[in-house]
Amino acid sequence: MKLDVSFFDAEPMRLASRASQLAMAQAELVCSALKPAAVEVRPITTKGDQILDRPLIEVGGKGLFIKELERSILAGKTDAAVHSMKDMETHFAPSTEIGAVLTREDRRDALVGRYCNLDNLPKGARIGTASVRRAAILLNYRPDLQINLIRGNLNRRLGLLATGDYDAIILAVAGIKRLGVDVDFTPIDAEIMPSAVAQGALAVQIRAPKTRRALEVKKLVGALTCFKALAEVTAERALLAFLDGSCQTPIAASAILDRTGNLTLDGMILRPDGSESHRQQMTAPSDQAAVLGAALGAELLSRAGGRGFLA
Repeated sequence: MKLDVSFFDAEPMRLASRASQLAMAQAELVCSALKPAAVEVRPITTKGDQILDRPLIEVGGKGLFIKELERSILAGKTDAAVHSMKDMETHFAPSTEIGAVLTREDRRDALVGRYCNLDNLPKGARIGTASVRRAAILLNYRPDLQINLIRGNLNRRLGLLATGDYDAIILAVAGIKRLGVDVDFTPIDAEIMPSAVAQGALAVQIRAPKTRRALEVKKLVGALTCFKALAEVTAERALLAFLDGSCQTPIAASAILDRTGNLTLDGMILRPDGSESHRQQMTAPSDQAAVLGAALGAELLSRAGGRGFLA
């Protein structure tokens, strides 16, 4: 079906984004993909971007990056919002939906600093991360490491690394690539550090189409969907939903869709201190992505002895 982008000539589509450098770069990627439709980016500074001295769970969880953008959609101030999908909780605002999942960027984590891999880090090295998943996996692999909180934009984190506050920091490869930053980094092997749910994926959240404008937005945005990425993140988010995961729960999930149409989902759960972990893979047809995620979640809990493992 051919899109009529002229609908947005009189009043451009309004796209909400966090005001951070990375978020704005991601919003511009979406704008470019939506051309020749007229689109305006509306930056919003969220509470999660302002409070940098505490873990996210202490100030409301990773949903802090999403809720203010959702409010702008529901209030009619914007038509859609761009999110790093790994920041999205499994439940989001009623009367909204995911309009598109874009082609996925590299989902791996990166070791940033002068050391070329985790094995080369000195004993007791200070590692900066705000992710409980990354912290737990690092401690599971190297219990001697000192894991310290680091939050804020990429420049702030790199500045703290440069001044010697940390021996290395962990960042998402996707973020480094999208910003085009010239920094030495080494992707961490997925066998050691499986990625976060939906890491590397961008989602566009829209209002449920109950008006002509909302329907046109849905049609325009929907054309951006990468069905490979959609199948993968559907399986990963189903695992997260089954485990009732939050930003205080160390959970990794990475699904790969192969050429035969099968999804292989790699899931891992850990204790926050890395002292115990459980990991398993399952495969199913892509049209069973949600079922696959729930089934692997159940298998991981069975291996861990029940939901008490995640408490």
